[in-house]
Amino acid sequence: MMKSLSLQFKLNLIITLLLLGLLLTWAISVIKNAREDVLAEVDSTTNLVMHLLDAQIAHYMTDFGWLSRSEEGKVSVFRLEELTNIRHLKVDFFDVNGRLRESNRSTRVEHAGEEPPIWFVRLLDISSVLNEPKRKNIILNGRLIGELVITPDPSFELREIWDDTSGLLSIVGLFGLSVLLFVYWTVRATFKPVKQIIHGLNQIEHGDYQTRLPGFEQVELSEISDKFNKMASTLEQSIRNNHRLTQQIIHLQEEERKKLARDLHDEIGQYLTAVHIDASAMVAAKKLTVARESAKAIAQITRQMMFTIQDLLARLRPRVLDELGLSLALAELIHHWHDRNRNILVVNNISNHLAQPEESVAVTVYRILQECLTNISKHAAAERVTIEVSDKAGGLYLLVEDDGRGFDPTVPSRGYGLAGMQERVEGLMGTMNISSAPGQGTRIEVHFQNTGKFQDTAP
Repeated sequence: MMKSLSLQFKLNLIITLLLLGLLLTWAISVIKNAREDVLAEVDSTTNLVMHLLDAQIAHYMTDFGWLSRSEEGKVSVFRLEELTNIRHLKVDFFDVNGRLRESNRSTRVEHAGEEPPIWFVRLLDISSVLNEPKRKNIILNGRLIGELVITPDPSFELREIWDDTSGLLSIVGLFGLSVLLFVYWTVRATFKPVKQIIHGLNQIEHGDYQTRLPGFEQVELSEISDKFNKMASTLEQSIRNNHRLTQQIIHLQEEERKKLARDLHDEIGQYLTAVHIDASAMVAAKKLTVARESAKAIAQITRQMMFTIQDLLARLRPRVLDELGLSLALAELIHHWHDRNRNILVVNNISNHLAQPEESVAVTVYRILQECLTNISKHAAAERVTIEVSDKAGGLYLLVEDDGRGFDPTVPSRGYGLAGMQERVEGLMGTMNISSAPGQGTRIEVHFQNTGKFQDTAP
């Protein structure tokens, strides 16, 4: 259930429970201290009164004249009416007949303060004190004259404690409410930018890649805003590049189809026309020598057609990959390229024990090297080219480096070459790094992870 709650609600709930816990702890501490104070106050007052009464009894033991006077009701025995200021005790003197003769509560005592509620008295749990009055028999000269009954009366102390506690409770309640309101406002203000972030993410989800977040005052949210804006910019640029690459791919496909159609029409069409003419001549020939010449012409034309078709198929797919494997296919590609570029020194470091990768990876590596060599011969004006192909870190690694003119990789290129290579590598979950600068040559590294299927050994 807590998972479905918002973080803002969770924080407010946690802080509220924390304040309630602190308030409850404080209340328990106050009640405990108040109970101890009441008990200590009642006990100390009881002991004090008992000492005073004992002193007075000792005094009367030397003078027995007061006894007859007290029996006649002319004099008070203990003068308890003078102890009305002792608030925590009720002291009563009963004669032998059980009649109340004296009491410190004989007159009405005004109780200052508000009566504490019953639940507060119950929480203090002082009922055991209220129910245990102390009794003392008064015996003088071997004669029982009465009984003193001292009953605890903590009502004054309870009122004072309740007045103090209720006042503190009001202050603490107002303070807690103020803290809760402040926390609620602070948390709400802090999480307000989250709605803007969610709105921005929704805009990105619906394809609005130009959405940007404003700068926030909070350091953490400000970092999120910066990262979001960079992500949106990168995503927007990637989408634009993908659209541009898609258009270029479609254009190249159409160009390749036009070229294939032109080659088929110009080359194969002419060969078929010539075959048709020679075949017709053979049919119409009346001499064997004429038919033989036409047959020779047809044989020569079909050989040329085979070479032309092989060139077309090689453009569509490098057949040497299937026949020789990746290592020898790349070596053959480099050999034919070097024959056409004798002025360039080629350092060839192709491993003879490459793990044969998946077909799509092998074709991609072959096309990337083909594209790199074509760019070097057309644009680089290089004197030295280093080529390395090996198994590195559990995957296929390709390096092509030259000492030519170089270029600025940050400047967008109009051609499909490098961008298309990058797109093909990333599409196969590989990585491609291009390092170059004007006048400092070019270094291209391609790495595919865990592409090997079996070992390709050299012949």
